[in-house]
Formats: sequence, structure tokens, C-alpha cells
Amino acid sequence: MRIVGGACKKRSLKVPKKGIRPTKGIVRSAIFNILGEQHMNAEVLDVFAGSGALGIEAISRGARHCIFVEKKPRHLRMNLSKLISKSQARIVAEDFRRALRRLKNQEFDVIFADPPYNKNYVQLTLNEIVRYDLLAREGVVVIEHSPSEEFTIPDTLEKIKQRKYGDTAISFFKHRRH
Repeated sequence: MRIVGGACKKRSLKVPKKGIRPTKGIVRSAIFNILGEQHMNAEVLDVFAGSGALGIEAISRGARHCIFVEKKPRHLRMNLSKLISKSQARIVAEDFRRALRRLKNQEFDVIFADPPYNKNYVQLTLNEIVRYDLLAREGVVVIEHSPSEEFTIPDTLEKIKQRKYGDTAISFFKHRRH
């Protein structure tokens, strides 16, 4: 698997043989095309980071800094050490609920989440993002999930876009305008 754009374009990522489902290059390209300039100079949060593909892609394309939340960060550490400056990344190696609580009131311009499919983690992740006030006023949440997964959008958020790529759906959320 390789980074598809920016300063690290075509550099390869280490991915575990099992246990994670990395975001495909075509899907990452689509995400960043939809985001446009939103990620430029952004504070990014990558939840369920796995290999770090989304957060590293964001930094490669101009994000300022990324916090990676990953319970088992072995491959993530390897990828960050060869691709990203230490000042641009931080790993929080614990359960996502504890990590998000620890990050309470820090604001992120872009929040990526790629939770395990069909286990209610989309719902839990959205709820925790709202509960701990993690999304900047003009920020965007990008969640990768199964197209068949059902969840309720918290009242303070609205879905602004959704795309499907085979067995993957990508949903984009912003703060609801009052």
C-alpha cells in the first residue's frame, strides 16, 4: 500500500497481514478530492488509525499535525518513523473511548475514523466526538463504514456527503447550522 498524494506520494506503508482493513488508495484519493483544501494546515485526528494511512496522507498533503488513536500501534509507529517528522504526529495508544475523553475540548479541523464494520462503532465514535467537543466549528468528520451499517447522526451534526465504493461507504459530517 502506498501514499497517493503530496510530499510522501508513492512511498509505501507497512500494513499488518490481518486485524485491520486499510483504506484503499482510490478511496483515499476520493476523500481528499472531496475535502479540497480543508486539510491544508489542519489539526487532524485519525481514530482507529491502523497503519496511519489517512493521517499520514493528510500530513503528506499539507496538514500541520495529526494525533493518531490506535490501540495496537506497531505498524503505525514504523510508518510514522520513516515518513513523518516527529513534530507532526502523536500516537495515543489506547481504546478510542479513553483516547477521545483524554482529548476533550481539543479542536480538530479534520477527524478521520475507520472503525471495524458493523459493530456500532460509527455511532459510538460520532457520539464521543460530540460529547467531548472535538470538532472545530468549521471542521469535518470523515467516517469509513459499511454501506449497510445503520446509525443515528447526533443532533449537533449533519451529514453533508456520502460516497460508496464497493463494500465501503464514506460519510462526511459538519456542525449543523442553526
